[in-house]
Amino acid sequence: MLKTSYNANGLRSVPVTEAVRAVADAGYQAIELSLHPQHIDPFTFGPADADRLSSALERYGIVACCLAAGADNLLSAERFEPSLIHPTREGRERRIDLVKRALDIAADLGVPVINFASGIRKPEVSEQDADRWLREGLTRLIDHCDGVVLAMEPEPGFFVESNDQAVALIDDFATPRFTLAQDLGHCRVVEEDYLASVARSLRATSVIQVEDIKGRHHHHEIPGDGDIDFRAFFRICREQGYEGYYSVELYNHSDDFDAALKRSIAYLQEQYDAATAA
Repeated sequence: MLKTSYNANGLRSVPVTEAVRAVADAGYQAIELSLHPQHIDPFTFGPADADRLSSALERYGIVACCLAAGADNLLSAERFEPSLIHPTREGRERRIDLVKRALDIAADLGVPVINFASGIRKPEVSEQDADRWLREGLTRLIDHCDGVVLAMEPEPGFFVESNDQAVALIDDFATPRFTLAQDLGHCRVVEEDYLASVARSLRATSVIQVEDIKGRHHHHEIPGDGDIDFRAFFRICREQGYEGYYSVELYNHSDDFDAALKRSIAYLQEQYDAATAA
């Protein structure tokens, strides 16, 4: 069975409880929650907010499969900064604190996984320092986990931008609390053979985000509007026994989220069925 989710960052124009309803009404089994002031503000989200959100999830009959902790402007006007590899200790501490807050919120909501990213290596930061700071931050975050799994999402242009880089880190730490959040579109942008990358990395993967890509341009397209071979992708996932969620991420289609919701699930189901029948 195709297990579908939709990332709430594509429904920022409505309150989070309305986002839950819209995702459920479109036929998805799950929602990927996202840190955004419009939905979950990590600095103000409290027990009453958690109760309201949990009640909405129960009322509409879907689960929260993941919490995305990589919102681009929560900490500063500079996108994705400060990061886990920021040049200053204060900056790195602010990002670690944010991810810890995400872990705590996920635990309160019963969300099993959070995803996060390494950040962008600034020109004045050496690769050696970036690697050291990232590993120091990861150690502290893994120690903070309490029933919630960390999933690193490779991002084009970031210090960790490929599945192979993330899996190498995951193998070094060798703990079930640290996994990979694959993003199929990012694989298409970064990898020469994106399907081979997916296949190599499934063993470490806890959730997969999906969107379509035209060429190798990093712009999230509705599935079916780009060049990704979803049928081959689903065939690989089935052959390797992946049983997690496929979470559609279309943050740049929030102005017409209803169409994006419906078109995405219809196309993904069609391609999944074709892969199953092949």
